[in-house]
Amino acid sequence: MKPLKMLGLTALAALMAMAFVGASSAMAESTALCKVDESPCAVANLSKEVHETSVGKAKLLTSVGTTECNVLFSGMVEKEGSPLVVKGGFTYTNCVLGAVTCSATEENGPAEVSVLKEGHETAKVTGEGLVHVVCAGFIDCSYTGAGLVGTAKGPLLSAQTPDNGEVSLSEQSVAKEAGGLLCPKTAKLDITTTPLTATYISTPPPMKCENVGGTSGLYLGAIDGTECKAGHSTPLGSFELVGA
Repeated sequence: MKPLKMLGLTALAALMAMAFVGASSAMAESTALCKVDESPCAVANLSKEVHETSVGKAKLLTSVGTTECNVLFSGMVEKEGSPLVVKGGFTYTNCVLGAVTCSATEENGPAEVSVLKEGHETAKVTGEGLVHVVCAGFIDCSYTGAGLVGTAKGPLLSAQTPDNGEVSLSEQSVAKEAGGLLCPKTAKLDITTTPLTATYISTPPPMKCENVGGTSGLYLGAIDGTECKAGHSTPLGSFELVGA
């Protein structure tokens, strides 16, 4: 398994927050993050960077106690669509287990978080995570979560102040990946994050296939620019998808 960090969602659950996906196919929509309240989101208003901070502290609840940390997620939108994909990393600070000081680090980064719009200003956030927790030298545990699912809300529905939006996960199960007898086999993750700037859950702008000439494009298309048939990681064709 390739762990994808998520003790901070985005979405961010950032964090993701975005720790956002896993919606029913009947309701899922192509997804974009937008700086303003509009749908579809204009190219100039697309949010390409995601920065989320925990509301209070994220909590890892186990039978031996609750580890709490402040969490920051920073990432970049890799693509809009179904789903939107964010890649980035989580930073954990001010971690404690009761009165004991702890540290927490994500492993096997970068984190990849998926976000899928389900309705007006709402989305599902999914990902996987591997977090290494050390407390005063006597607790040294790694926990992994598979299929972690969070709920994202945009500024129009968020209950946070300021109203920038939010991503929340409640009692999501994680399992021990490594550690001794003081590491319980299972734990629960609670976290709510909010973007540092207003981030609306929108849809991508209309796209068109444009002839950029030579071999500077990432797509193969028709001469009239009406169709982009294949995507490439390096420029190979004459066409590129651009906002209409």
